[in-house]
Amino acid sequence: MELNAQILEIFGVYAFAARSTLVLSLVAMAIYVLLNAGIFALPHMGLMAVGSYTATVLSLDAHLPFFVAVAGGTVAATLCGLILAAVLGRLNGIYLAIATIAFSEAVSAAVLNIPLTGAAQGRVGIPRSTTDLAIVGSVALALVLLFAIRRSRMGLSIVAIREDALMAGHQGINVVAYRIGLMALAGFLCGLAGALNVHLAGFVEPGFFNFGLLAHTLANVVMGGMVYVGGALLGTILMSTLSQVVTVVGEYQGIVNGVIIITVVAFAPFGLIGVVSDFLRRRKTSRGQVLDAEFNALNNATIKFDRLSRKNQVSESRETVIELADISMHFGGIIALQSVSLACSSGELLGVIGPNGSGKTTLLNVISGAYKPTGGSGVLRGQAIQSLFGSPHLMSRAGIARTFQTIRLVDDLSVRDNVTIGLHSTNGGNSVLPNGKQRQSRRIYEIERVLQEHGLAHIADRYAGELSYGLRRRVEIARAVASRPKLLLLDEPTAGMDPQEREDVFARIAALLSQGIGIIVVEHDVAMMSQYCDRLVVLDFGLVIASGDPDSVLQQELVINAYVGGQGAAKR
Repeated sequence: MELNAQILEIFGVYAFAARSTLVLSLVAMAIYVLLNAGIFALPHMGLMAVGSYTATVLSLDAHLPFFVAVAGGTVAATLCGLILAAVLGRLNGIYLAIATIAFSEAVSAAVLNIPLTGAAQGRVGIPRSTTDLAIVGSVALALVLLFAIRRSRMGLSIVAIREDALMAGHQGINVVAYRIGLMALAGFLCGLAGALNVHLAGFVEPGFFNFGLLAHTLANVVMGGMVYVGGALLGTILMSTLSQVVTVVGEYQGIVNGVIIITVVAFAPFGLIGVVSDFLRRRKTSRGQVLDAEFNALNNATIKFDRLSRKNQVSESRETVIELADISMHFGGIIALQSVSLACSSGELLGVIGPNGSGKTTLLNVISGAYKPTGGSGVLRGQAIQSLFGSPHLMSRAGIARTFQTIRLVDDLSVRDNVTIGLHSTNGGNSVLPNGKQRQSRRIYEIERVLQEHGLAHIADRYAGELSYGLRRRVEIARAVASRPKLLLLDEPTAGMDPQEREDVFARIAALLSQGIGIIVVEHDVAMMSQYCDRLVVLDFGLVIASGDPDSVLQQELVINAYVGGQGAAKR
């Protein structure tokens, strides 16, 4: 009888540990939600405490049923996440981490001084109503939700935000709104975990929500793989199991756990799932160089045809796509742009040239919404855009797309997925296909159309990070035009390319003009610009010093002086 009692006691201890592990995996998933989006915020202990104490009060003082108390704790933590995100939405990096840890400390201080929470003694006598079904069901539903998000358009947007928030904004993704939503989702998971935990343990006390628990849970996520949905659950289970195994070392248990965590972080920074994923990925990329050779050979004929068709193109009536008037941009005492005015029409290739530091990229940043100009106005397709300056996602939705001086692709996503990100702000409903035979997702059709038009269909499933520089640039241009923009901005699209690659890129840029897109390109290759551009605008020290036909512009004395180091207009 005594042996049976000991066995039952041991079984009970491990059963409770297993239940606690599953409940805490919800907090680990909440950490994944933020880290996967590149949001280095750690409010989880504070949010869990809010859910725990709210559920406790509803259960003990309001005498509400278990499910109502759990729902109340979950909602309270979700609202706290929303408020926290709204207040701290503009912070990033270490500042955001410090602010969110301070939030958890503030919650801890609050529960220590509020009689309703039991202060330092906590509350006991909470009904142990959490069942295995409630725990497993909650974890399963959380996993299903996270997997559904990951496989959706929202999931691609989150990855884009994690890799490059500036690039994501220029694809029409509202980065601030996503951050607020994800913080609320983290609050939901933490609140649910807290509410379940107090009804599992039967008590709550403020010392439970400490930095040690946060560090341990964070280590769980890192060990499993912090950019993988299943990484949080896998890491929590493995670390919990290891913790039970290494109890034989007694007082050295913390050291053993620390060594395990350091080893995983040092040799597998993307966790255990990342190790398996990387192995499978390497097996799929053995044909990379062959495909690149096939790709280049495939497009030689296209380059010659596009160049010829562009030279013989007859000018047609064009409508003005964008018109800027007296745009100025100051950075403190530095004047980057001074009263810049220009216009670009549909089907026109407008080149912007000038020496280094003349304000070319700053001009594109203003047009694309990355910067809010100090002065001036703009009109896009007949509509004033003053309210859109400083909001790249709104500029994108209005019909402006761009590429960057440094290629900004998500290297760990396929070519197809990178192009899909460019379609974020478009309508993805069902539409009749051009052949009229069937209905399918308009988004799928548009993706395949762009891949075919840009010669990327045969490498659509390859990771962007595996491609050559020229191919990566082509993918970025394809992503930019996927949403059928009215104005395309290109910032040094041929930088770092050889002459053949430059010819290819410019020929394809010129081919886009037949779609009615207005294109503004910044480039240092003056010869290529004079060959392909309809007009040139020359900047020097933030001023427009020349504008017009390429041949006449390049012969002007001010332009020659600007490039050879003479006294340009801005110096006089």
